Amino acid sequence: MSPASKRPLYPRPADARHWVYAGLLLLALWPGSAVLAVQPRIMVIYPEAKGGYAILFEQIISGIEETAKGIIIPLAVPPKPDLEALQQSIERQPIDVVIALGRRGIETARALQPKAPVIAGGLMSMSEADMETYPAISLLPQPSLLFRRLHELAPDIQRVYLVYNPTRHDWLLPRAKAAAKQEGLTLIARPATNIRSAARLYRELVGEMKPGHDALWLLQDSTLTGDTSLLSYLLQEAWQRRLLIFSSSPAHVRRGALFSLYADKQGLGRDLGHFALRIVHKGVKPGLRPTSEVNIAVNLRTASHLGLRISYQQQRQFNLVFPRP
Repeated sequence: MSPASKRPLYPRPADARHWVYAGLLLLALWPGSAVLAVQPRIMVIYPEAKGGYAILFEQIISGIEETAKGIIIPLAVPPKPDLEALQQSIERQPIDVVIALGRRGIETARALQPKAPVIAGGLMSMSEADMETYPAISLLPQPSLLFRRLHELAPDIQRVYLVYNPTRHDWLLPRAKAAAKQEGLTLIARPATNIRSAARLYRELVGEMKPGHDALWLLQDSTLTGDTSLLSYLLQEAWQRRLLIFSSSPAHVRRGALFSLYADKQGLGRDLGHFALRIVHKGVKPGLRPTSEVNIAVNLRTASHLGLRISYQQQRQFNLVFPRP
């Protein structure tokens, strides 16, 4: 028998380890492999900003880093970006997922059309075309969380009035209706496309509202509540007639609304990080979703004025309290 014929049919243990290591190396280098997905390379496209706006994006990115456990590549976009230079920056490095933050982030991602899948976050709303293309998480809170908190703070409320902009909030309305029904509330929603029509509707609704029975939900949207004089009127009327107003903006609570649920920016980032991992493994359906990662702000002076009793245990759950001590 020749020496060649004496070679074992199966590799010896040392040879087997060699082939295992070689196989793992090839798997790690193969695009889209499971090993690669353990530590994805995530590019975060976000607006170049200063002050509080910059802190918002820093908190979201910090949350992404917590859960994605991958390589995070931040890309700040100026107001007038050089798209060609950005395109070269993206093409120079392998990227598994793109997370686009804010309106400028999603506009930039749309213009660059990266080969990697894109998810979006850190914005209030999106165009219908973008919602059909990208999975996204809004800064607006989950309506079910809002209504549950309303029921906890003011259990006698039976109707909730809402003014919404159809081009911005049609995606949110079915969720709001379902959540209201779940909590035993009647949701009365009226559409408005600009601040003038919104002001007219708000005045009508405030005139219809019954103290202790009805509540007004203010969305954080410049086309609905961006007029400071309108907001002052609503809060003054609510104070004089003991009407309950709750909101998606803590700034409204500081001025007299009872409470607000608003996005926990780092928590939103954690959700986006989970999204990034899911989209690498098996994909995520497009569409805009409200955030479930929220903080709560409460105005205790308004609560007292409305005759609501808020326990110490409840107060310990609040992230912001007004008036500030």
